[in-house]
Amino acid sequence: MSEQELRRKLVAIGKKAFDYRLLSGTWGNISARIGKDRMLITPSGFEKAALKPSDIVLMDLEGNVLRGKWKPSSEVPMHSLIYKAREDVNAVIHTHSHYAIALAVVGQEIPVLTSEFASVVGHNVPVTRYVTSGTQEFAEEVVRTLGKGKAVLLRNHGVVAVGDSLEDAFQTALLVEDEARTFILASSLGYAKPLDINEVKKLREAYLKGYGQEKRRLNLKL
Repeated sequence: MSEQELRRKLVAIGKKAFDYRLLSGTWGNISARIGKDRMLITPSGFEKAALKPSDIVLMDLEGNVLRGKWKPSSEVPMHSLIYKAREDVNAVIHTHSHYAIALAVVGQEIPVLTSEFASVVGHNVPVTRYVTSGTQEFAEEVVRTLGKGKAVLLRNHGVVAVGDSLEDAFQTALLVEDEARTFILASSLGYAKPLDINEVKKLREAYLKGYGQEKRRLNLKL
């Protein structure tokens, strides 16, 4: 995929995240790996619904701006470190969705409750320690807590979701918010019983195999 195509896709994902209320105002940030050691990332202080492809900043993974007229997101250290630590990750989305933040505030991880979440995410979503965002320590805490997973809750802050593509990362971010909402609603009615770990593994393996078909994605109509 060309840089220009990836810029357009990143902008489209930003609009989708805004439409689905995963982001509000100028909060949150999105990036996509380009090549092995570069990334495209949203600029600081921009509403994601109003971005244009030319607003996106091209950087290397050492934090140097290679192309762009705006200051990049303050979370460059986190995005860079995730790409360095995870060769399988090609996109990172940091959201501020309401139900997930509520759980992050109380330090409650999100258990696997539904078959859809088991299939696409496949693990409980852990919570980081609280660390000031935008710092190297914050980036290291996110990478440590994320491990080999697809998502993590940021204590008193938000969500980070990763994927092998922008669509994959967006789908994960959306499902994290849905699962957080399900957990909160189910807990208000009684015990929110997680799926058995063996069932989670079975559903995840079946999803990755795609039942002999192309891996399923949300139809984002980018």
